Amino acid sequence: MTGSREAQGAGAEAAPGTDSVAARIRERMGDCTPSERKVARTLLAAYPVAGFETVAGLAELAEVSGATVVRFTTRLGYSGFPDFQRALRGELEQRSASPMALYERTGLARREVAPGGLASLAEDPVEDLRATFASLSDHDFGTTVEAIANPKHRVWLVGGRYSTFLAEYLAASLQQLRPAVQMVPTMASLRAATVTGFDAKDVVIAFDFRRYEAATRSVVQLAKSRKSTVVVVTDRWVSPCATDADAVLTSVASERGPFDSVLPVMALIEALFETLVTRIGDPARDRIARIERTAQQLEVI
Repeated sequence: MTGSREAQGAGAEAAPGTDSVAARIRERMGDCTPSERKVARTLLAAYPVAGFETVAGLAELAEVSGATVVRFTTRLGYSGFPDFQRALRGELEQRSASPMALYERTGLARREVAPGGLASLAEDPVEDLRATFASLSDHDFGTTVEAIANPKHRVWLVGGRYSTFLAEYLAASLQQLRPAVQMVPTMASLRAATVTGFDAKDVVIAFDFRRYEAATRSVVQLAKSRKSTVVVVTDRWVSPCATDADAVLTSVASERGPFDSVLPVMALIEALFETLVTRIGDPARDRIARIERTAQQLEVI
């Protein structure tokens, strides 16, 4: 990604497939000491604001020593606390990048395709797919599959300005496999009525990508307060919604123009669908057959 190495600071090595501070914290939390995990949880609970505290301030919030804070940042791969904060500032700039900013930043990277060279256009997307699945958490993917496959659960999907169509695509796919799958309504009164009924039987899948949306965050926070299972599908910079998530599925897209590629997200959706077909088994097969018969009766196919 353009400029990502500079944003990380000289002492940092990018984690495979991602250069997000939040992603590093999640990936390496299992290797931390109990005191270091306190720092990790403090950072994630008030991300990214907590990361801009002084060493002493963050240590006080996490109830650990200053040495533990510094040791934690080096465990993440940074040369020290200043390097960690440089990376965090760079990440904030990336998280808020507008389409116009991306256009200006990637303008020089655009290239003309020579006749017969269309195959070269697949190289970057293929790398995005590899990076996405290499950095995907087995635990979070499995948690998502089990939550959706449970027939006692209701599944709700929500997205933002540019991601609602992705949520709708996953909803349409899941509706072929199981009942009780719906979009969270966009109309304010209907949304309020829907979220009011959330409880532990609900699974909320939120799509939220950079220039993250407050409305999506509000739905996620309310769902979590009602004991619902929350899955967040996001980008490498990680939505603030991830703080309240039971599972986070992260896509990795290199910058090639004014809008981030949705190809890695679509690949995640396809992977979920294929896994769920097998996981749900005969009930999914029977539902697909019933839908097919109904579609024939309605003469829509």
